[in-house]
Amino acid sequence: MKTFIKLVLLSAILTTLCGCKSEPYETRYAPPDAFSPVFLRYKEMPGQKVMVVAIDPVPLGVDREPNWAFGYDDSRATLGEATTNAMIKCEKARKKHKVFANSAIFAINDEVIYFKDQSEAK
Repeated sequence: MKTFIKLVLLSAILTTLCGCKSEPYETRYAPPDAFSPVFLRYKEMPGQKVMVVAIDPVPLGVDREPNWAFGYDDSRATLGEATTNAMIKCEKARKKHKVFANSAIFAINDEVIYFKDQSEAK
């Protein structure tokens, strides 16, 4: 019985220390106003294309735009190749602008998919 109690306590401690993701989705923050012209330029690009973004959260009560980065690519043989190139560009921009959030696909061709899986999970 003592061994069982020790295991339960150990698992509770490890869960607390390592964290436990209780939500089935990642929180995604809306792009700032400065993102709109960038997205409009992206939408005007011809052919198959992919856009990737990384948006840092802004603490409550702080009145400033979030740090953000983006990358997009078009005219590749496959969407997978365009996605890889867009991710590479976004990673470079993340380092340059000191964005800590992970990159996520924002749009494929002209369809915004950034918020889709989150709304379905709720």
